[in-house]
Amino acid sequence: MGYGYFVRTLNLESNIYQGVERPDMPKRMSLPKKTAMAQGGLRERNKQLRAEQVLDAAALLFRERGYEGTHIEAIAEQALVAPATVYNYFATKPNLLMALALRHVRASLPERRAFLSNLPEEPLQGVIAFESLLARQAMRRLSRECWRVILSAAFLEPEGPASRTGARLNTLILRHYIRLVLRYQETGKIRASVDAAALAEILLGLITQDFGNFVAAPARPIESLLDQTERHIGIVLQGVLAEQAK
Repeated sequence: MGYGYFVRTLNLESNIYQGVERPDMPKRMSLPKKTAMAQGGLRERNKQLRAEQVLDAAALLFRERGYEGTHIEAIAEQALVAPATVYNYFATKPNLLMALALRHVRASLPERRAFLSNLPEEPLQGVIAFESLLARQAMRRLSRECWRVILSAAFLEPEGPASRTGARLNTLILRHYIRLVLRYQETGKIRASVDAAALAEILLGLITQDFGNFVAAPARPIESLLDQTERHIGIVLQGVLAEQAK
């Protein structure tokens, strides 16, 4: 019958029993698949743990030595991994910094959501208080130097991964401000005819500019940032407040 017939017979038998438990097949034959899945899950968890180790090490060294003064090799040494591991996970130092920024956002979301669900009565108070929250959260986790790098990514590498991550961060804050404007429209403080998304974009543009000026000054206090923001936002809101809110 020859080798070809033998192969065809094996293929036919395989097709017949595909997805069916063969009577001559011990049940323990299904274990390798489960084992492989478990091993895959374990590898993924270990990979995530190593990535967190690298991020923790980078955050520490960026605070102690500054962003420019910290090299990938030093981060790897602090994280107890090979430099190749850091490059494999993040490729570049700017990407690593953006990953830290995303981690900062994830950690900050509960506090932001709690604030937005219980806003101050007046829109100007709400915007300034929210900007205060954002600024204090930002300074709590990353240095001014790091934020300068993050803000400059869109200009230095417009199509790069760091710039795309920065755009994601910007979009998230824009959504926060849209929600804030909509809440004040619901309470009658901001006119219902106002385009909430457009107003949120204006607020975010002003606040981003003010925050950029803030991180550019090494010793400028947050209170100075909030004073400047209040002057700018106050002018904008005068044009959109409902009559009873003016």
